[in-house]
Amino acid sequence: MKKMKTVSIVLVLGLLTTLLAACGGGNNEGSGGASPSGSAGASEGAKNGDPVTLTFVISNTEDTTAFTKVFEAYEQQTGNKVELQALPGGDYDNLIKTRFSTGDFPDLFLMQPGTKQYVKLRAEETLHEWSGESGVWDNVIDSIKQAQVENDKIYGVPYGSTGMMGVFYNKEVFKQAGVDVPKNYADLIEIAKKIKAAGFTPFYEGVKDAWPPQVFYYTGWVTQVDPAIGEEGVAKLNRNELKFTDIPELKDLFAKQKELKELDLYQKNVMAGTYDEMQNEMGDGKVAMAFMLDGIISQMEQKFGKDWVANNLGFFPFPSETDQGTAMITPPNQLMVPEKAKNRDAAIELVKFMLQPENVDLFYANKPGIPIFEGATSELYPVQEDVKAFIDAGKSQVNIQNRLTASFVDFSKTLQNFFLDGDIDKAIGEFSANYQKDGKAKLLEGF
Repeated sequence: MKKMKTVSIVLVLGLLTTLLAACGGGNNEGSGGASPSGSAGASEGAKNGDPVTLTFVISNTEDTTAFTKVFEAYEQQTGNKVELQALPGGDYDNLIKTRFSTGDFPDLFLMQPGTKQYVKLRAEETLHEWSGESGVWDNVIDSIKQAQVENDKIYGVPYGSTGMMGVFYNKEVFKQAGVDVPKNYADLIEIAKKIKAAGFTPFYEGVKDAWPPQVFYYTGWVTQVDPAIGEEGVAKLNRNELKFTDIPELKDLFAKQKELKELDLYQKNVMAGTYDEMQNEMGDGKVAMAFMLDGIISQMEQKFGKDWVANNLGFFPFPSETDQGTAMITPPNQLMVPEKAKNRDAAIELVKFMLQPENVDLFYANKPGIPIFEGATSELYPVQEDVKAFIDAGKSQVNIQNRLTASFVDFSKTLQNFFLDGDIDKAIGEFSANYQKDGKAKLLEGF
């Protein structure tokens, strides 16, 4: 098989232009919180230098191997231990909120990315603030840091790898159909028609599973909507000063998805499509492309092996009208420390330990992915290298869902109905109304 290539992230000017308000530089020397010696949340063990056992809460859907390796190094250096507590992934958010409401605070926990989590957990009242903390932001790529900023405050430290969504494709099918990656959106449609003429299914969509059709819009947003509305447009959406129904480029995405169905470029009986069948059909060489998130990489590896992923799986972004488009990426999960944690100060120092370059590399050695830290190394599949090439070229953007505080509530249900009736105005109206409803429910300013 082709060996996965070792790569190094370097600072790239203009990388991942963020649409969030900027905050201070990553090398601030001041501390954003109270000094360790004066913290009400500090443990006696941390004050006196005695070993302590920290609790780290994580979802049971997460692979803990890489964290365990870093914690073993931490124990060797400090004498402190870290106890992992895995909570059921399906109810993780509610269980964390329940622990907060009862005062049962972990010392450290892992949470999904973005500022939405600040609202859920009443961050200003409950969480340690990191924006000015020394030893935290030295190597984090700035745009990844900015995706965590709200009102110049940061309550979670990103840790892990860059996620991605886009068009994943079977290279062998492309070869047999005599096509290459598209140069623009019109080219994508022509390529799909040639693939169909060659006897393959151009696109697979998992409508029955509900969530997969959303990927089309998230990937299309960074290519088509972001350039049109700019940073101020996203800020207006956050303040409810701009409606989804007033964005022509977003409405056009609904028209484009409808066109794929009308041109018969999806699999037969698209309403019965599932994520699992998509993997099988693509792996068996029957399907050429799918708008999908990067979870497909590990799933295809499990089903068809590392050789198949290394040699057959490719990636390109949602193309624009004029070029190959912008790669959509997602920040990793974030580390959070409650201010009232028993071992708050030790937990802060643990986070700083985890961010040291040698420990970042130790993490990636056990859980490879596209690094978010400058100078970090990790083994990547060619399909991940495809994404990294767009990142290095400054042609990537963070998922809009990670940049808005309100959520796209019931979007999957809206799209299932849209596949049935094809009513664009109805779909985008419902999409917009549900977003505003969520903003009101969260008591966000402007909603």
